[in-house]
Amino acid sequence: MLEVKNISKNFGGVQALKNVSVQFFNGEIHGLVGGNGAGKSTLMKIVSGVYSPDKGHIELDGATVAFHRPIEAYDAGIRIVHQELSLIRSLTIAENVLIHKFRGGSFVRFVDRRKSISEAKKVLEEWDIPVNPSTKVSRVSMGVRQLVEIARELSTGGKIIILDEPTSSLTPREMEHLFRFLRSLRDKGFVVIFISHRLNEVTDLADRITVLRDGALVATRETQNTDAGQICNLIAGKDMSELFPKTESRIGDLALQARNLSGEGFSNISFDVRWGEIVGIAGLMGAGRSELMRAIFGLDRQVTGTLHLDGEEVRIQSPENAIQKGLVMLSENRSEEGIFPDLSVSKNIVILKLKRFVKGLFLDRKKMAEEVDSIVMSLNIGSYKPESQIVSELSGGNQQKVVLGRLLGSNPNIFILDEPTRGVDVGSKTEIHKIMGEFVKNGGAIIMVSSEIDELIGISDRIVVLYQGNSVSTIERSEFQREGILRCMMNVPVTP
Repeated sequence: MLEVKNISKNFGGVQALKNVSVQFFNGEIHGLVGGNGAGKSTLMKIVSGVYSPDKGHIELDGATVAFHRPIEAYDAGIRIVHQELSLIRSLTIAENVLIHKFRGGSFVRFVDRRKSISEAKKVLEEWDIPVNPSTKVSRVSMGVRQLVEIARELSTGGKIIILDEPTSSLTPREMEHLFRFLRSLRDKGFVVIFISHRLNEVTDLADRITVLRDGALVATRETQNTDAGQICNLIAGKDMSELFPKTESRIGDLALQARNLSGEGFSNISFDVRWGEIVGIAGLMGAGRSELMRAIFGLDRQVTGTLHLDGEEVRIQSPENAIQKGLVMLSENRSEEGIFPDLSVSKNIVILKLKRFVKGLFLDRKKMAEEVDSIVMSLNIGSYKPESQIVSELSGGNQQKVVLGRLLGSNPNIFILDEPTRGVDVGSKTEIHKIMGEFVKNGGAIIMVSSEIDELIGISDRIVVLYQGNSVSTIERSEFQREGILRCMMNVPVTP
């Protein structure tokens, strides 16, 4: 149904795609994998009309096509859900679900809100998404936003569905629901292109898998003859056992002590974090993990409870207050709460300490460049010119390392990391884990929220499990067991 032939694309001297050719057949789920910067998203943006190729062409149903705008690809039956969600936060769920229908308006035409809410409700019910269509997008979780965007795109028809990291914010139950729906689309003759860094998901779901590396095609294989370990080697030359490197560190005294913390979305939570320790926070979507972290950092209001840092009781009222006390946080929502997308890589890294580089009325750019270059090299950030390259041009993994570099530059004692490797490729994921390991090895402490059980088991020293806003278990590393953790997350009793 779809074929890309000899596609090449260059951005400012960086070759994003090099002569890539892939066939996508009707009635198949086609996995597209590779490291950040491998060219996956660029290839799909060319297919969906966001970019035009420098060389090569696209064939749809055997005919050569050229898309110069996304609407042209849309009208040809191509749908795409991007990794960074495109929902408009100030609009309601219903308005976002039906936004493609708001065309041809005039001065005397109005939106029938009752009808739009009714239509959106039907779409949400079809997908079993428990959210009020009148609710504004800004008031729902990232997981619900992800489901709403997928539902919107699939409800508009089309022949080809492209999903870029669709499961990054979903619970296991939501993922099962999504996978069942995608398999039904395949059985009806659709083309489903599934982009993910979670290799086990791709091998379980896809019929064929294409691997890209550094903008070039590495291989296309049948999944029945390929496992996740083999794909990992094709992507980065690494074995699966290398994905979660555990750096041994000396566990010290109490760094952070939380007692009976309650706020919006969580209640009566108590846990400890010691110097040199990584404490994982596990739980399903809606368990209160992010809400708890945001309250500790001063982003959201903490109603009751006490917090001690290094033995001293503190009351953190704002993120600025938290940073002053040596506590920093990486948000799960990188695009809206992590990077400054229109600023350079350099300014994104130093923005927390910009005053250090002010010289009279100007910035000491030489001094700033020296510090930025040091951080870029130490964290292996893939930027060809940090002073001028806009951070939004970087891959997701490199953007995440930019945010980590900024936070590390403030010399913190305690890190709160909310989904630190969400939407990050195999290679960058391992590098981020090593950065975390070095931080605790040097005496720091980390609280890490993750939806990946394997990540929690791989690098945590202890895991605190939340369920519906309550703490249900604290598990020591010696007792880590995948099924047991999943049962705690779903509040299912452990069978004898």
